[in-house]
Amino acid sequence: MRKKTVARNTRLVPQRPVKKARFFSRGQPKNIYRRKRFGGGKKSWLRLILIPLGFLGLAGLCLGLVFLYHQLLTCSLFCIKDIRNIEIEGTHRLTTEVVLHLAKLSPDTNLLAVRPGQVERTLLAHPWIARAELTRKWPSRLHLKIQEREPVALVQLGEELYYVGRQGNLFKPMSPGDPHNFPVITGLAPAHFHFSEGAMPEILAQAFQLLEVLKGASPPLNLENISEIHADLERGFSIYANGLGGALDFGFKDYSQKLHKFAQIWPALTQKGYAARIGRINLDYPQRVLVTLKGMEEK
Repeated sequence: MRKKTVARNTRLVPQRPVKKARFFSRGQPKNIYRRKRFGGGKKSWLRLILIPLGFLGLAGLCLGLVFLYHQLLTCSLFCIKDIRNIEIEGTHRLTTEVVLHLAKLSPDTNLLAVRPGQVERTLLAHPWIARAELTRKWPSRLHLKIQEREPVALVQLGEELYYVGRQGNLFKPMSPGDPHNFPVITGLAPAHFHFSEGAMPEILAQAFQLLEVLKGASPPLNLENISEIHADLERGFSIYANGLGGALDFGFKDYSQKLHKFAQIWPALTQKGYAARIGRINLDYPQRVLVTLKGMEEK
């Protein structure tokens, strides 16, 4: 037989689930369809109004900036009043008028309209100008610093004479009116002047070394009195000087010692009247000097 179960009394009270309270109550739920239909339409109209207004404001700002820039360009405060307000430094061969014409600078030029980089590139296109630096000094002054090229000699290539710089670069053919008081180097080819930086041909480097030694020499072999330096790839250099009828053979080395030997024998040659009759003086011997007179054998 089954036992009957008897309900026992309990003190537990049945609990109902408690709903969590919302901190930000939104009230009664709205009709989602109506919200999308009417609320979305308001935002679209708002966008249609704000976007054109934004473009109009941006266009107005741009026009204002353009007007302001135009006013600054025409403002007399930033204009060069006088040509003396353009300082030019470093010119020796080029005149102030030529530099100003090349740079397109003049009175009434506005500093805001000047482009220093463009002016410098224009000046560097001139063959005599190696460097150019333009600085604006507000409100109405300019400072232009120029470094001109310094030729060390003239080089004959074919029928043309070219100026050569200290780095071995040919930068300009000689034109009428150009300075010509430089020794002329002959015997070299165009290939000797086409080289990468730091790879100067030996014959060209030796020519520059000879020019440096001749700077400190005494007449008639001082650099100002030298008319031609002929380069021979096998025999070396031969010098032709004003006042000497013949050539002086220097070879490839010991230029200072050979100048010293020439200085020792030159007074004796002039005293004996041989100076005008010299055909050639070979200094490229360690212990002696070979003098060839015109119409005579070597003595």
